[in-house]
Amino acid sequence: MPDRHDEGQSLEKPVRGYFDGCFDIMHSGHYNALRQAKSICDVLVVGVHSDLEIERNKGLPVMREEERYALLAHIKWIDEILYDVPYSPQLATLEMAKAHFCIHGDDVPVNSQGVSAYDEMTRAGRLRIVHRTEGVSTTDLIGKLLLLSRRHHTLETTGCAAGLAGRPLSVARVLEHRDMLSPALARGGDLYATVATLELVAELARKYRMDPEDVERLHSSIASGCSTRATGSSAVADELGEEPEVRARSQVQMLTSTRRISEFASSRLPTPEDRLVYVSGSFDMFHVGHAQFMKDARALGTFLLVGIHDDATVSQAKGPNLPVMTLYERLLNVCACRWADEVIIGAPRSVTADLLSTWGIHIVARGSGHARNGDPGPAFEDSYAVPKAQRIYVEVPSKWPDLCHETIVSRLVVNRELYLRQQRGRTKKEEEYYEAKVASAPSPECAVIP
Repeated sequence: MPDRHDEGQSLEKPVRGYFDGCFDIMHSGHYNALRQAKSICDVLVVGVHSDLEIERNKGLPVMREEERYALLAHIKWIDEILYDVPYSPQLATLEMAKAHFCIHGDDVPVNSQGVSAYDEMTRAGRLRIVHRTEGVSTTDLIGKLLLLSRRHHTLETTGCAAGLAGRPLSVARVLEHRDMLSPALARGGDLYATVATLELVAELARKYRMDPEDVERLHSSIASGCSTRATGSSAVADELGEEPEVRARSQVQMLTSTRRISEFASSRLPTPEDRLVYVSGSFDMFHVGHAQFMKDARALGTFLLVGIHDDATVSQAKGPNLPVMTLYERLLNVCACRWADEVIIGAPRSVTADLLSTWGIHIVARGSGHARNGDPGPAFEDSYAVPKAQRIYVEVPSKWPDLCHETIVSRLVVNRELYLRQQRGRTKKEEEYYEAKVASAPSPECAVIP
């Protein structure tokens, strides 16, 4: 059966495509693959694997089955969903989906037998390939979380570093860490950054019950000055001799372009008849809780405007390890959600009168009842004071109150050794992919735009 771009053949309408996956810790690479898949068919049917099927073929997923299943219903390029599909799709799978062909990225996985999971589709001429989005992967995200690291934040800025613990640097704080400060400062490390890093390690050790040996290794790295010159706390974790392979070393990063943003963005404009609802947040590690909140908020009106805070604002509000995803990664994730009509990039933390009047906002919605909600602390005034005064502030109860970044980290910590073993194999595979890509790179005159 032909796909929509086959030339010289009669087309059977509507053209139906089938795309399957684990969809564990969803990111812009997943969403871009779904976008590309939808572009070559009229109806996109998505199959999602069960936890048991993933564990049997790939390893333990981080996100729970019900979380992965529920998120897909909020993605705008997906028309139909099949649950608990086989890891290796068969012709019978396509028949069940009533699909003309199967679609996958160019990083085709292997199954538990060690062979390509899509061999049957390839032999039958029913496989279509879409481009992988480079610089972002579930493997790398899990690596970041395992290392409790953030490469795109620095600890070199005095003001930021001093604010990690939410109070000015004092003599008492310096004396508390004097044994480890001396060697770091002797190597030119920054006093504020070093103290803040040590306090961050202590906080994480308490919160996630880190192994004492891991804590000691981090302390040794900091004391030797390894972390004070680096961009991001990942430099601390990278010095751990135990885990050198949990993140790929290839010098590849996600390069977000205006074309990619336009491919994801909605083209809808608000009309005078629309009732605008505004929500804002970090939307980091975008999950079904975020998507459901956006759906419920949009139901309060007819047009949903989403404000995404920039990296510095998120880091200042929630801590130096956050956000896990950069602003532009988070932007693409939000744009992939079918409920977002428009997005403000780098929205202010506080909802201002100017913001409300400029956009003509009728309702400002905020999630409530979430486990992470609480007193924002003295560092920030009430960010919703203006809409509250105007009586347009509404709270939306969370339907996924226990799901957040900390939930995901805690799962990784509980099963840390298992994920580390899985991660080393995945990282090696990712390295091989990028090495092969460099070796076979086309000349500039024949390069294909992804």
